[in-house]
Amino acid sequence: MTGSDARPEARPVRVLVADDEPLTRAGVVGILRTDAGIDVAREAGAGDEALAAARAHRFDALVLDVRMPGLSGLEVLAELRREGSGAPVLFVTTFGEDDYVAEALALGADGFVLKSGDPRELLLGVHAVAAGGAFFSPAVARRLLTVRRTAALDAAHRARARFALLTPREQDVLRLVGRGLTNTEIAAALHLAEGTVKVHVTSILRTTEVRNRVEAALVAVRADEV
Repeated sequence: MTGSDARPEARPVRVLVADDEPLTRAGVVGILRTDAGIDVAREAGAGDEALAAARAHRFDALVLDVRMPGLSGLEVLAELRREGSGAPVLFVTTFGEDDYVAEALALGADGFVLKSGDPRELLLGVHAVAAGGAFFSPAVARRLLTVRRTAALDAAHRARARFALLTPREQDVLRLVGRGLTNTEIAAALHLAEGTVKVHVTSILRTTEVRNRVEAALVAVRADEV
């Protein structure tokens, strides 16, 4: 193969590693440096340092601890996203930080690996988020699914309890609200005056403690009444 036919070698993934515990940070850096495709370009021992570095330099991935002095990893992520930075962020977390995982996902985190997990997961995670994907350690993914399923079950239970507070006629009206029908259409379907439907809808909103028809419809859907 001639020089003109040769493909240029891929540039290593530039990474910032931030963790306030020197021993933990050294372990993360050591693992990353076993991969020739990863360049640990900078280290930080606090959230403030990590944010300053992320603002001043371009990294392909930020590997952040969730809890750090000064600014936490979550606060670093929130500030970067507020400033419009889409820098991929991979969090290194521990068991028992489910609330942090949910919050970080809402802020736009790209992945999570466990400090106690397989070192290969860290390498896979860095490459995945740097390439524009997402990565979750299997243990984190399982826990996240469990939390979401529990939340969904709780929402369904609350919706069914609210639905049960309604009169039979109000339940009929709410089922049709959940299907997207207007008051006029509901009146025709139930052979009621439109004014009567409006009264029922007002009572439904008050009894189920929701603000509008959209939220009322969600009650019907979550209660499996649609």
